[in-house]
Amino acid sequence: MPERSMKRLMKGAAWLTAASLISKILSAVYRVPFQNMVGDVGFYIFQQVYPIYGIAMTLALGGFPVVISKMLAEAEGDVRRQQIIMRAVSRMLRIVSIVIFAFLFLFANPIAIMMGDPALSELIRVISFVFLLMPQLAFMRGFFQGEGDMIPTAISQTVEQIVRVAIILIGAGLALHFNFDLYDAGSMAMSGAFFGGVSGIFILRHFYNKKVRLGEGIQPAVFTNKEEKVGIGRTFLRQSVAICVVSSMLILFQLVDSFQVYRLMSDSGIPDFIAKSLKGVYDRGQPILQLGLVISTGLALALVPMITAARVQDQQKELKRSVLLAIKITLILAGAETIGLIVIMRPLNQMLFQTPDGTFVLQLFMPAVFLSSLIIMLSSILQGFGKITVPAVGVGIGLIVKWVTGGILIPRLATVGASVSTCVGLLVILLICYVSLKQTIRVPFVEKTMLFRLIAALALMAVFPCLFEWLAPLNTRLGSAFQAIVSALVGGGIFLVFSLRYKLLGPKDFVFLPFGSKLLALSKLVARK
Repeated sequence: MPERSMKRLMKGAAWLTAASLISKILSAVYRVPFQNMVGDVGFYIFQQVYPIYGIAMTLALGGFPVVISKMLAEAEGDVRRQQIIMRAVSRMLRIVSIVIFAFLFLFANPIAIMMGDPALSELIRVISFVFLLMPQLAFMRGFFQGEGDMIPTAISQTVEQIVRVAIILIGAGLALHFNFDLYDAGSMAMSGAFFGGVSGIFILRHFYNKKVRLGEGIQPAVFTNKEEKVGIGRTFLRQSVAICVVSSMLILFQLVDSFQVYRLMSDSGIPDFIAKSLKGVYDRGQPILQLGLVISTGLALALVPMITAARVQDQQKELKRSVLLAIKITLILAGAETIGLIVIMRPLNQMLFQTPDGTFVLQLFMPAVFLSSLIIMLSSILQGFGKITVPAVGVGIGLIVKWVTGGILIPRLATVGASVSTCVGLLVILLICYVSLKQTIRVPFVEKTMLFRLIAALALMAVFPCLFEWLAPLNTRLGSAFQAIVSALVGGGIFLVFSLRYKLLGPKDFVFLPFGSKLLALSKLVARK
């Protein structure tokens, strides 16, 4: 690849990564004030239908555009081929979006009944309209990414998320101000997804029209034969399914919870209002999980392009080194986050969500941060090796395991069973990805010495927060905020010093970390003590 093209691609990737991080942070953070406004039952209502929106956004952001850009890139230089790809893809996207919209809109009542709450049907109908926006969002994002221009996608994604979050909070506030019930408040909040999507289309259309005026747009061509149309459409769908399933793993797990948790608790004799409140408390774990994944996977995923480049250039030594480093960084960050969140969960829960309700359930849910981080990393590496279907099959099996274990545990243990079933399902996916990658790269992924040192560092990190909670717990919301922040800073500092002192990362590894040179200097300083 020419140096100029490589620089452009890297710049675009940086824009896209930044936009993705901003969007994920916004998506996690807004749920805290939203829950504070509507309470646990209102949060339950919102979270019951949120996975449907999440699937739409996964298709429009991380699924279809990736496949479109890949197909266009493979046909680079063949304008005619690119034109027929665009026409076939455009037609397929319209068919898929209309089918999903019609299914959700027409069958909203049966879907809500399957969730155990018929009153959710109106929210499902509101969210169904988002799927009508999917063809334009996915089509234009795929086009720009196929051109190596990530900036329009990055800007549209950020604007879309800002508009959506603003309407969610404003809509919920207005609904409560005018004394609407919580389901109406949920419907108004969910409308933010549609208006956010419309704003994203406006941004993308602006950039696309600019390309067309400059003569750089790709106009869809007329098919020369039926086989051409059907073949491209099938290829597009086949590749999209595998990528979309992996991209929407956590959303699909939430969808299983939407169909199981409240319904099974209600069927087991728990009063409806209490069951809704318990589900709302359980859903507090989702924004915490999202924020955890932003940190633990952000750095490690930045190494994936290096892994792909090393594989393409057949640099076996560099390939193995990059894979091992990515896994090591993920283990360290995800391990620290998971243990840290578990030990400060009581004050953190009260700081964010007003009450410490459900702390034990959320602590049981937090291993999902560790498991999901490793799954995302391993599946990204496997996709870099061309093994697209392995993670998708793993997710499918994991979902079945979650459904079965949830069906057994939730009637007996309520939301404790839901947390356990999530972690069991994720563990199955992780094992499948691990075995597949182990067969691909036959080297030890983790040194035993490093693993023992990591466990020791995590144990030391947990001591201070546990002592604080045991000896002097602060039970007001402000006191809990102080306790959570101090515990996180002191515990994190202990973990950092131990990690540097006993060299969990080697000198060459710091190059890939933010403030790497400063951390390396600090590591040398700590090592002398």
